[in-house]
Amino acid sequence: MHRVFRNSIAYIAFSAISLTSVSAFASLEEQRKQFTQAESLLKQNKTSAYRKLRAQLNDYPLAPYLDYQEVLKGLSRAKTQDISQFIDTYSDLPIASRLNRTWLNHLNKQKKWGAYSQHFTQYPVNHVHYECKQQQALLHGSAKQKKEALDKAKELWLVGYSQPTACDPLFKAWMATGRPTSGEANERFWLSVEQGNVKFARYLDKKIADKKYKEGTKLFWALYDSPQTINKKRLAALPQKQQVIAAKVIFKKWYRSQSIAATEAWIKSRDELMPIEAQQSVTEYMGLRLNRNYYSQGIKLSALLDPEYKIDSLNEVRIRNALVYQDWEAVRQGVKHLDAEQASDPKWQYWKLIAERHLAPSTDHKEELELLSQDRSFYGFLAAELNNSPFKLNAKSDAPTSEQLAELSKHPAVARAKEFFTLGRLIEANREWNSALSKMTPEEFAVAGYLAKSWDWHLQAIINAAKTKRWDHIDLRFPHPHADLFEKYAQKNELDLSFPVAIARQESAFLYNAQSRVGARGLMQLMPKTAKETASKHKVPYKRTSQLYNPETNITLGSAYLGDMLKRFDNNPAFAAAAYNAGPHRVKKWLKQRGELPLDIWIETIPFTETRKYVQNVLAFRVIYDQLEGRQASLLTEKQIQLLALNQSKKTAF
Repeated sequence: MHRVFRNSIAYIAFSAISLTSVSAFASLEEQRKQFTQAESLLKQNKTSAYRKLRAQLNDYPLAPYLDYQEVLKGLSRAKTQDISQFIDTYSDLPIASRLNRTWLNHLNKQKKWGAYSQHFTQYPVNHVHYECKQQQALLHGSAKQKKEALDKAKELWLVGYSQPTACDPLFKAWMATGRPTSGEANERFWLSVEQGNVKFARYLDKKIADKKYKEGTKLFWALYDSPQTINKKRLAALPQKQQVIAAKVIFKKWYRSQSIAATEAWIKSRDELMPIEAQQSVTEYMGLRLNRNYYSQGIKLSALLDPEYKIDSLNEVRIRNALVYQDWEAVRQGVKHLDAEQASDPKWQYWKLIAERHLAPSTDHKEELELLSQDRSFYGFLAAELNNSPFKLNAKSDAPTSEQLAELSKHPAVARAKEFFTLGRLIEANREWNSALSKMTPEEFAVAGYLAKSWDWHLQAIINAAKTKRWDHIDLRFPHPHADLFEKYAQKNELDLSFPVAIARQESAFLYNAQSRVGARGLMQLMPKTAKETASKHKVPYKRTSQLYNPETNITLGSAYLGDMLKRFDNNPAFAAAAYNAGPHRVKKWLKQRGELPLDIWIETIPFTETRKYVQNVLAFRVIYDQLEGRQASLLTEKQIQLLALNQSKKTAF
């Protein structure tokens, strides 16, 4: 191949088909090595050696990715028809859309407007960035195309938020025609206010010159800067729709500085300011924050904000706030008004029982408690502890046959996903896996979870179980890789054997090379700084962040850090798990604020939703893994059971 392309990318897409394969009997392991070697040769511009090796990989699942890389390498010499042919050839692969975007970006950078417009029309991208560039390209076309582009510019400009910088050249051309008019600027001003983009609205206000519009924006700013002055009379100077928009934004702003005063004013004036159907966003905004911040006035004000429990999103936070103040009647009323799906949640069934036991201690709830203890969940396990009942796993399995697994493995996208996963390239593996799933029948989709499990891709197996709602498929949802390592370092750090396993299951679903958006790495998702400090404290050999992708290093340091958290927080696994997730400084703060609360209430009212679910999951997972390993399982110690809401009261036990 001369100059990489041999005059046409079509050569890349189709020549491999005609070349005689010499790798018919090569193992996948050998082909993987050849694939990575071919990539290296291509990067080094060793074209002859690359071409020879490429010819041996025609039947390797990832061969199209070599062709893709070759196309990218010679993109500056490519022709539109060749790119189109490549996209059509590999239309089922994620690389087709990636190449499409790359090619459009290239044409835009080269200012090849005609080619951009033609290609975009044939292969459109549903993203405003590329849409704006398409309109910019049309500005260089015929008079009719230019008019269409300017009309589209107005449509793209009239939104309540900033558009990508890719739209700036189009908007600049549109503005050169004398736009926006004051009316258009005023329209976008109120769109921005409605979406809460107040800073952007201030910018837009500068483009409004017409006095009739300026008076409206001036009034808005006066009320926004002094929200306590808002009333029906002042708002009446605005059109009805703008009155509603302004009132919503102003009351939310007022709430952020004076929560209680703003809420009381809203309750008093909302009916005269806007129709009932328009009130919910502000009522919801205030109600959520009053209760999430556990204001003592929250229970009373919530009863005034939503006396009939019509706003579903408020019901759960109202219950949690009532739990903080142990207002059991408010808890009972809150659970009573949950919708059917929420009310069936074991969490709220548990709190309903506890509330009723406090309110009517002589009433017998043993049958309800027994029923709840059958559930495999944190609250089901809590009920089992209180009822002295055995924990129930309720396990099921519909593991496919080896023939079904083998058949699904033949799917080209599945084969590509497996190769990328084996090579440790998770981004590409996930793209191919999701592409494969999108084309599967329901029966194949169900088999896919077990196929992923067979590769030790436990994250995708767990996700598959969730997507197919197979909650009782314990074999799919709770794998136990690296069992010996987890046991070894749990013992070394004086942890219950299932504690670090439960952490890893929650943190990474056992993906050894997982990396979070904030930089946590590996099986137990350690931050590099935490890993370094823990390694120093426990004298663990550790030099570089990449070591966190090694299972033994990660489990060693993760278990040591978990042990530190357990010792720091009175050997309480709930506090230790919370500290592992949110940081010990936050747990220290939460204990200072609400540490006197019963343990189950403290857990249920952890301010961070993620951490609350995390703690409940980890505690429940400990029980599940102990059960699976045939060990004596316990959700809490006897000491911790005495810290529960029921046992801290003077009421008798169930």
